[in-house]
Amino acid sequence: MNPTTKKAANSFGPKGWSMIFYCVISYYLAAVLSTDTLNWYPTAFAAIRPEWGGAETVSNLSNMMAGVGGWLGVVAAIVFSVMAAKKGSKFMAVLGNFLCGIVCIIMALTPSLPIFCAMVICNTFIAGNIQLNVVPNNIMNIWFPRKKGLALGWATMGLPICTATIILILSAIGNATIAYIAIGIICFAFGIISIFWVKNTPEEVGAIPDNEEMDPQLAKELMERQAQEAKKLTTGVILKNRNTWMIGLGLGFLWMTTIGLVSNFITHLIACEVDYSFAVGMLTFAALIGIVGSYIWGILDLKIGTKKACLIYGIWYLVALLLMIFLTNSKPMVLLAAIFVGFGIGGIGNLIPSMIGTCFGRFGFIEANRAIAPMNTAIRSCALVIISIIGVTHLSLSYWVFFAFVIIGIIMIFLIKIPKYDSETGDPIGIYGDTTNN
Repeated sequence: MNPTTKKAANSFGPKGWSMIFYCVISYYLAAVLSTDTLNWYPTAFAAIRPEWGGAETVSNLSNMMAGVGGWLGVVAAIVFSVMAAKKGSKFMAVLGNFLCGIVCIIMALTPSLPIFCAMVICNTFIAGNIQLNVVPNNIMNIWFPRKKGLALGWATMGLPICTATIILILSAIGNATIAYIAIGIICFAFGIISIFWVKNTPEEVGAIPDNEEMDPQLAKELMERQAQEAKKLTTGVILKNRNTWMIGLGLGFLWMTTIGLVSNFITHLIACEVDYSFAVGMLTFAALIGIVGSYIWGILDLKIGTKKACLIYGIWYLVALLLMIFLTNSKPMVLLAAIFVGFGIGGIGNLIPSMIGTCFGRFGFIEANRAIAPMNTAIRSCALVIISIIGVTHLSLSYWVFFAFVIIGIIMIFLIKIPKYDSETGDPIGIYGDTTNN
């Protein structure tokens, strides 16, 4: 297991907490711009654009376009990861927010269905890479190399908080045009704030990774040493490392399941004859459970190790899928399903980046993520395509597909080899050859 710090687990320091809170907002916006709003905006835009063919048509197209956007995001993930390595997290944060702001404004105002679909694609691959993957994950791994699991546990609360609130907020606004203009303005504002808020490393503001007690000069020397070591992680070395594939594909299957469950949660409950208002309430409840789940998965990551936490997470999802497959309109059963799905919402966002950091180190995360992020993106993007093709008549059928992939994912996670660590830097040892150490 990656060595722990001397300070208490939640002692991140004022500057560290500031970056965690920034990442909460980044994760929140990522969910707003990609998956969570699929429960609302297709119907809302169909209502004000009747010429588009109705809610079912727009919903199916939106799911399909979001899936296409995810697949295009495979290329985007490579490009954005390379840009992040060269330009830093601050640059990417500003760029991502401004691009998403432009896309949202176009979505709000266009009378053209093809242009609308194109903007769904753009939002998916931009937000799903920059706001969800590149910026917050880089920040958390660089600021908290040893406590990344718990730091991510706090930061990724933004994902379930979004699930709990965004549909209620958008429903209160009512008008889709106004709602998406507002989201666009928020993206622009957050992009401007990012210029002053985001710090690429703790060392640049006189802080120490993990808020440890260390001489600032020594901290800078260690940072330079870590950065130099990470440069040895060439694309060839990364692709030869078995952990790259186990994380990219295995954990990608779990992420795919998360999107599959959350994006059509209300739709499935209604199909099971659950009252609409109760279904919306259960999604909110699931998301609130996810907020607690984010912290619990972070604690498990810190206490028992990232690999064991990921294995438990996979088994948890098998139960969640079975509950959704055999769901009835029985309120106790719906409540139990919401609890299991909710805890899942709160876990995947922190376990994947934590596992990459565990296997590749503080600055090695940025390098390894160039290869792993495209794999994760390609796999998770299949969720909406599976639902739009297989689940068009019965969502339970698509849940059986996810069940099979979760089993494969658990096996692949089991095959991950956790490396040994340098006692001084906390970075992995021996990751530059064909294999990792046991």
